[in-house]
Amino acid sequence: MADGIHYSVEDGIALLSVDNPPVNALSRAARVGLAAGLDRAEADPAIRGIVLAGTGNTFPAGADLAEYETGMAKPFLRDLCNRVEACSKPVVAALHGTVYGGGFELALAAHYRVARAGTRVSLPEVRMGLTPSAGATQRLPRLAGAELALELALAGGTMPLDRGPGRQLVDDLVDDNLLGTAANLARALADDGTPPRRTRDLRDGMADHAAFTTAIRARRDTLSAAPDSAAARVIDLIEASALLPFDAGVAMEEDAFAACLASDAARALRHAFTAEHLARRFNLPKGTPAGEVNRIAVLGPGPLAMQIAVSALNAGIGVNWGAREPEKLTEGVAQLRDVFSAGVKGGGLSPSQSAARLDLLHWGESAEMIPGTDIVLHAARGQGDVAAPEGTVRAVAMSGRVDRLGLRFAPPVFATRLVEVVQGPEGTPAEVALGLALAERMNKVAVHVRSQGASIAGRLAAAMHRAADALVDLGADPYDLDAAVEAWGWARPPFRTRDMSGLEDLARAPRAEGAENWSALMIEVGRRGWISGNGFYDWADGGAERAASVRRLLNGQRTVRDWAADDMVELLVGAMANEGARMLAEGMVRRPSDIDAVAILALDFPRLRGGPMMAVGLWGMLRIMKRLERLDHPDRDFWTPVPAWGEHVKYGRTFLSR
Repeated sequence: MADGIHYSVEDGIALLSVDNPPVNALSRAARVGLAAGLDRAEADPAIRGIVLAGTGNTFPAGADLAEYETGMAKPFLRDLCNRVEACSKPVVAALHGTVYGGGFELALAAHYRVARAGTRVSLPEVRMGLTPSAGATQRLPRLAGAELALELALAGGTMPLDRGPGRQLVDDLVDDNLLGTAANLARALADDGTPPRRTRDLRDGMADHAAFTTAIRARRDTLSAAPDSAAARVIDLIEASALLPFDAGVAMEEDAFAACLASDAARALRHAFTAEHLARRFNLPKGTPAGEVNRIAVLGPGPLAMQIAVSALNAGIGVNWGAREPEKLTEGVAQLRDVFSAGVKGGGLSPSQSAARLDLLHWGESAEMIPGTDIVLHAARGQGDVAAPEGTVRAVAMSGRVDRLGLRFAPPVFATRLVEVVQGPEGTPAEVALGLALAERMNKVAVHVRSQGASIAGRLAAAMHRAADALVDLGADPYDLDAAVEAWGWARPPFRTRDMSGLEDLARAPRAEGAENWSALMIEVGRRGWISGNGFYDWADGGAERAASVRRLLNGQRTVRDWAADDMVELLVGAMANEGARMLAEGMVRRPSDIDAVAILALDFPRLRGGPMMAVGLWGMLRIMKRLERLDHPDRDFWTPVPAWGEHVKYGRTFLSR
């Protein structure tokens, strides 16, 4: 058979298995091979049924995302799904792993589905600004109703098939012998003469018309996205499944997908989606042992240690929490228990789940907590010289110098998905692999950083604030700048954000001669931020209010100038992209997409914009470079575009060009 497709026959059943690691993506070659395999099985009178499967860790887990950029080619996935559904012989999909996107659409087109326990399905397209493209919005509601279809297609998350609503999507569940069970089902159907059960012909999910329309209306009423967004289109498509013939609904889905695919928002969302997945590829030397983490030691009292412990326990990792003076942990352990109690009260955890997680926690004196753990995390000062067995891997989780390994968790640790795995000057690939393993176990997106302790998030945030101060130097109103950033879609504007986090650290940030650190000025006049009730803003029970006294203070020290909102946003984001380019040139980070992933996950940069490296490419590399060059500000070293910027412009590339 074609590359990536295995074809075999046993007792009248043809097995077509996709072998396209790492996730068995349904590339054009895979689609061609599957179509050829179906033709071969249909034409052979000795074949009575067909099983679709995937080798390795998963059933085909989606489309080849590279085709979204290079152009789709026939046979399209919808053509393959229609071919599967039209097959005259029973087709059974044997599901295992995580069945994403196009792979799930292929499974829906099969006549029957058998799944291994633990299998999960997902329609993540909306997270990339797209609708499904191979009939999922028409088949899924016919099979299981509007509510389940809307949940899968709008949330973009995964759903287990062995329990809850997902159970109705499969005909059988097995713990082992998946292929044998699927083949036996296909054989039994053929022996009984059962005609193919085509999902397009089902109406089971639409039997309760009132429930179907209520689910549609409820989702539409709560939707905040634009009418032409992928999410809005998904709702329209699922509604259409009950109103239009199947082929008309699929044609409507095809049009919606094409419209979304062409938009800048979808390009940015696709980039954000792939950036998170690419970040996990650390490119460690061949032969580096894969790390394994089952129990960690977290050393030091305080909020950071507590948050790391909660996040690890939630992931099923054992935690030994230590301090030189164990009594200092008493309050933190009580807070940790309160977190799990709140989870039970809120319904997110059952009492047994909470108890099982707390059973994984031990706490005591620092040195006693290290033996038996796979990695030691220093989460507070004063723990670096705690004795440990030879070969113990230590990671610095707090800010500061990193000689070997650092783990920079985006705060709050138990609510965010990012950890920067920092390889210090003396760090080894094996240590980095262990940091990656811990991040994966904690369900975090890991990004590989090479530095002496600096993080990507820290440098991007510093650049954003430095640029914001420079714009105020040049006459911009800080409140207008915040408003422009928010209107652009970024919910963390610079001046309100620094008020919320406190101004002391930013007040110490260096500025060039002739440039002002406006946070330092606020500190001088006793305005320390939200914690003191006033900073750049006045803070009251109703939130942040513009402070007339601050505006008068600033205006007395510079020439006021009206700035267009777009100009301020482009300069702010352009400065962040320029800082990203510096990090790339220094070898601190390997891929521009890693910078965008960090901006989105740690700084809440809007996914619809794709990150600073993506944004400047969408605006135009030459235009933004010229903006930075022409800005008349004394901090020239900061604003001058790095040489790589000009090289990209010269050859018509963006930072993300391959």
